[in-house]
Amino acid sequence: MPKMKVGLVGCGNIATDLCIAVKEGDIPAEIAAVTDIARGKAVVLLRTFDMDAAICSLDENAAAVDYLIECAAADAVKEVVEAAIKHGTDCLIVSVGGLVEDPELFVRAREADIALTIPSGAICGLDGIRAAQEAGLRSVTLTTRKPPKGLAGAPYLVEHSIDVDGLTEPRVVFEGTAAEAIKAFPKNVNVAATISLAGIGPDETRVQIIADPAATVNSHEIVVDGAFGRLRTVTENVPSPRNAKSSYLASLSACAELRDAATAFAARRTPGW
Repeated sequence: MPKMKVGLVGCGNIATDLCIAVKEGDIPAEIAAVTDIARGKAVVLLRTFDMDAAICSLDENAAAVDYLIECAAADAVKEVVEAAIKHGTDCLIVSVGGLVEDPELFVRAREADIALTIPSGAICGLDGIRAAQEAGLRSVTLTTRKPPKGLAGAPYLVEHSIDVDGLTEPRVVFEGTAAEAIKAFPKNVNVAATISLAGIGPDETRVQIIADPAATVNSHEIVVDGAFGRLRTVTENVPSPRNAKSSYLASLSACAELRDAATAFAARRTPGW
């Protein structure tokens, strides 16, 4: 079966889970190129998984592969999409907040006839939100509850001198729009970006973030009201084994998207398809 050549941009936690998924052998793909601003992280990733992939620039990466995956940070998204457009390479964007900050990227990707995909991330229910949007939505709210260590160091907490260490009871540390939450907690509430793109947008989607010392999982409650009725989902995620600030499901959603893309790629190149 033909294997899709994959390029990774960012060699951290999610990249590691993607490599694990590929190494398990049932995804028709191979990691062909990796890019990271810290070259040492790329070297470690390749050594860890004994991969014969190129460590290269973003432009070289996009030119060499069939599918580009951004799993770095929101501020890398624009460059990744531009590189994908330049070389006609389909891409998966994990740091969805970068797309919220520059929505024109969707238009440019469509005009260039490349697939720009986002994963469902650490939540469920996006299909229902998209469907409900057809008849109009009145409100979309997200309540995220995390153990304090999963929020520690976030720009918003530092800027407002909010100390979550030593909490003995839950504390609401943020209330505002999804647009504000994305900037305030860039490594913690990627789900806010994903929900806002599926629904009524980042300026209308409301977000509440709670630091809870009793929490053992990262939970996301979504409540949607509209002409269709009312939708409520709760997703309780165990933290990623290597990063307490990220949910394991976020990595798994990226792996699922890679599997779908690679399977479709192989089918298109199989004689008789």
